[in-house]
Amino acid sequence: MKKTLLALAVASVAATSVNAAEIYKSDDGSVDFYGQLRQELKFLDGNDHDATLSSGSSRTGVKGQYAITDSVDVVGLVELGIRDNTDVNVRQHYVGFAGDFGTIKFGKQWTTSDDVYGADYSYFFGGSALRYSTLNGAQHESQIKYSIDFDNFWVKAGWGLNDSDTENDLYEVFVGGNVGDLALHAGGGYTGETTGLIQLENTYAEFTAEYGLGDHLIGFTYYWAELANQGGSQKIDENGISIAGIFQLAEKTALYGGYEFTMQDASGFALAGDNGDEDGTLIYIGVEHKFNSWARVYGEYGYGDGTTLGYNNQGSDSQVAPTVADGASNFAVGARFYW
Repeated sequence: MKKTLLALAVASVAATSVNAAEIYKSDDGSVDFYGQLRQELKFLDGNDHDATLSSGSSRTGVKGQYAITDSVDVVGLVELGIRDNTDVNVRQHYVGFAGDFGTIKFGKQWTTSDDVYGADYSYFFGGSALRYSTLNGAQHESQIKYSIDFDNFWVKAGWGLNDSDTENDLYEVFVGGNVGDLALHAGGGYTGETTGLIQLENTYAEFTAEYGLGDHLIGFTYYWAELANQGGSQKIDENGISIAGIFQLAEKTALYGGYEFTMQDASGFALAGDNGDEDGTLIYIGVEHKFNSWARVYGEYGYGDGTTLGYNNQGSDSQVAPTVADGASNFAVGARFYW
């Protein structure tokens, strides 16, 4: 579950700071060992609702930060994916520098658009109206990222090198901040696919507003994207709307849900059948219970209808392939253990 910007964002914090095991600490710096174990039980419409049990997107990593001068630190992180159905893989690997000037990191990283994300609070099925990850899966192997935080304002940007046309071109910049309980951010980017027979490009922009009502949260995101071949003769214009919320039922239990609608207007080719104009609707509702900062369980129902191009669901850390659904119903439950 992604809870962007606000202090309610405990999922990512729990994985990398609250529960991280300190390996080494001195006056000059520290090294931490962290990780997540994830288990998922799914009943998907496309699998006739037969039960499937998997490790989800479990991972572990080491991060460190050392002072090299009075005002500059060197930072680094390596993170491994440990799913049960694939080999161990490197999810992130970067080094960088941090100081009053901000933080700059070099290496394999998630895109800036995935860091800021949008109004999707699901663990399994949401994210269909957030249109940035169609070509890159929300990750870049050779990326330079910069961020700087002020009192109530921040700037984040990313540049992905194409490494002699072996990687996608990537340019992104986002700005955001807080006004009381209202958090806002906006920005956009460009991804150019430099490999393959058909070279594509994705240009996108978004605006997100989230408002905290005590322990509750409501969010809205508008996304625009244009997916096209680099000659421009074929393209798909996309407009996505996401509305989502989290209602804290009790101290450790929350109800969450969201509605996502994506409009797609194809020019030069059809999305499905003979109709180049397609819509996609996705609705999800779920409940989570956090035993404490290092353990939780959750269950979620998702409903999909219409055409949905590929997207990234951040809660399950998975890239969803393009699908055409006709009133599909899905259900899943999961558990996580952090350290």
